[in-house]
Amino acid sequence: MDSLISFVLNAAFLVSILSLVALGLGVIYGLLGVINMAHGELIAIGAYTVVVLTELGLPYWTALAVAPAVGMVLGMLLEATLIRRLTDRPLDAILVTVGLSLVLQQTLKAWFGATARSVPSPINGTFDLLGVSYPLFRVMIIVVATAIMALTFVFFVKSSFGLVVQAIFQNREAAVTNGVNAGKYNRIAFGLGTALAAFAGSLLAPSAAVLPQMGAFYLGPAFIAVILGGEKRLLGAVAGAAFMGGLEVFIGDTFTRTWGRVGVLILAIIVIRMWPGGLVREPKARVA
Repeated sequence: MDSLISFVLNAAFLVSILSLVALGLGVIYGLLGVINMAHGELIAIGAYTVVVLTELGLPYWTALAVAPAVGMVLGMLLEATLIRRLTDRPLDAILVTVGLSLVLQQTLKAWFGATARSVPSPINGTFDLLGVSYPLFRVMIIVVATAIMALTFVFFVKSSFGLVVQAIFQNREAAVTNGVNAGKYNRIAFGLGTALAAFAGSLLAPSAAVLPQMGAFYLGPAFIAVILGGEKRLLGAVAGAAFMGGLEVFIGDTFTRTWGRVGVLILAIIVIRMWPGGLVREPKARVA
């Protein structure tokens, strides 16, 4: 029983972070059709924002609120200066965002060095569940990440912005013909996607080594999660993240962490081959 509870908690922690990253990727890819290879660096930027603000004496909770705002502003600037010219050129977009990834990573390394930085945990103590102790801060991460994902889905389903996004998802040309300013929605959506990545980084900062390349650990699985879930389906991105995170923890606990990553990637390839349309099947008019 103890091992089962530990597995569930560890899987929930990994899935919560991976879901935020995948959801951000899903928003960007679903609306712009752009595969953002610099998404991992936005995770690191969110974490370094927390490092800087806490070192200046601000509380972690303030930094947690500022980090996604930094990610969103940076994302909107990148969309306005680079990405908006590449929405109809997917291969060029991949090449540009790979270059952007290298630039951002080296910039972080130049500013902060290659040595890992750390952030003190804002919540100490453990959470006891049926005799199993688990860090209380990690429980908070699971709860907060789940709440943010729920708010993201409500925003896209209930708000006027979300309704327009659904129209663009379904048929971009028809939406533009009917007067929708797709460029404005592209910019906001890209900013929201990068804000989710930065928020994931800010949640990770107190429980992981903060490094310029820290986002690489989550980027690959998050991309596969989006593909597993189904093209342009945000709910599918979360389902894919649950598949990736849960299996990785299970295989990693049974064998080793390295085999956990290898095993889950092999299984993901098999699933994609068997269900190329994705794990979640729903009308294309819906966002989630």
